[in-house]
Amino acid sequence: MISLLLTALGVVNSWTLTVWLSIIVCGLIVAYLHEQFVYMSKRGSLPGPKLTVPFIGGIIHMILAPYDFWHGQMEYGKLSWNSIIGRFFVLIADSENSRKIFERCSSEMPLILHPNAVRLLGNDNIAFMNGSTHKTLRMTLLPLFTTKALSIYLHIQEEAIREHMKKWCQISQNAKDGIEMRSLIYDLNINTSLSVFIGPYITNEIREQFKKDYTNLTRGMFAPPIYFPGTQLYKGVRAAESIRRSLQCIVTKSRQRMSMEQEEPTCLIDFWMVSAIKAINDAQQNNQSRPLHSTDEEIARIALDFLFAAQDASTSSLTFAIHELCKHPDVFEKVRQEQTIVRPDPLAPITPELLTQMKYTWQVMKELLRLRPPATIALHLAKKPVKISEDYTAPTGTIVIPSIWSSNRVGFPDPEKFDPERFNSERMEQTKFDKNFLTFGAGPHSCLGQRYAMNHIMLFMSLLTGLDFERANRPNKDKIMYLPTIYPADGCVLNYIKPHQ
Repeated sequence: MISLLLTALGVVNSWTLTVWLSIIVCGLIVAYLHEQFVYMSKRGSLPGPKLTVPFIGGIIHMILAPYDFWHGQMEYGKLSWNSIIGRFFVLIADSENSRKIFERCSSEMPLILHPNAVRLLGNDNIAFMNGSTHKTLRMTLLPLFTTKALSIYLHIQEEAIREHMKKWCQISQNAKDGIEMRSLIYDLNINTSLSVFIGPYITNEIREQFKKDYTNLTRGMFAPPIYFPGTQLYKGVRAAESIRRSLQCIVTKSRQRMSMEQEEPTCLIDFWMVSAIKAINDAQQNNQSRPLHSTDEEIARIALDFLFAAQDASTSSLTFAIHELCKHPDVFEKVRQEQTIVRPDPLAPITPELLTQMKYTWQVMKELLRLRPPATIALHLAKKPVKISEDYTAPTGTIVIPSIWSSNRVGFPDPEKFDPERFNSERMEQTKFDKNFLTFGAGPHSCLGQRYAMNHIMLFMSLLTGLDFERANRPNKDKIMYLPTIYPADGCVLNYIKPHQ
């Protein structure tokens, strides 16, 4: 045996560089052919690329031109396949099967986020929860979005929007190269969320630290998955820990305040505490264990999940609101006319009752969310074979991706046209094609805060009528960029923004 090994080593040592290169090349060819054979067996009759780039698939195309990559994939048809870094995926571009995937989201087919999400947000993030634990948490959170709660948030949202719009007008006076609205709207949404979530408990110092930490957290989410001191992911993890500590202190203060008689909730955390205190007292009276998700630490962690989920989607929608209203001045004029009728005094507070009277503004909001859903796709991991259609079953390990963008266009006449009239009382397309509208998802993980989000967009557009602004004519203004939520490619640059004359 030893002699055989020595002989083999002698042969190997005698190999030239040419021999080694030949072996490596042959090994790579065999690995590539095996990869392609596996994809062929997985895809069945699905359309997609005839061949993929060895080992890396479409990742370079996706990074360099994400809009072209994903929308090119959608053009293959209702179901198509591709791969990214050795991961086989199936994209669903029809509404019926997309909705089915959302509704079947479970531990056997969970949502998946960026690889850094677990390290930053933890395994117990609400997006990763499924089953009874997730259902219990959603029931716990329902009191946060009652009519009473939303009406209090609305007042806070209005104050924040008015304050920021004044700042925008001041910035515009000194802006020589235009004003990029995406970054300004992002700042508006962070401040609004902080005020709505933890308003009376936050100082200016804490607010600024929150914003700094949140920026690092967001950058860490989409940074390379390299974790050691100095990397962006490391900074993101430290930022998430900082936010949780601050939130836990605030939750403690809110719990103490809401435990006192005659104290009324003034922000989201307060409403949460009222519900949590009641649940804990009921459990004690019935000799039951403490309810899930009711400690200060647990609530702080979930509050961070909420804060993180609220920013980018809302920033996308408000940015596109300005973009589309600039492209369609006739629509903006109708919104302005409605506001004049509903709000003859433009300085008077906007109430929930006034929002219900804004029929046309609601139509514009609905069309904005249909045509420009902030998140265009949602990734799910099949942990066992999943029957997607009558003709195709995705094998275990497949990334199953419903296309929200595609579903939102199914059935709607002239789907690429920005047409708020499709939702008027005569056409009623929101009723005819309601199941195709998936901007807020569907099933167990549908967006809990969708009423809050829609109020925010309507409120923003209502107050936007008090301003005059003009879109800068940048060459890429009508293109779309993925960050990963979508935005106008130029960030929605305006030439000016000023009070309406």
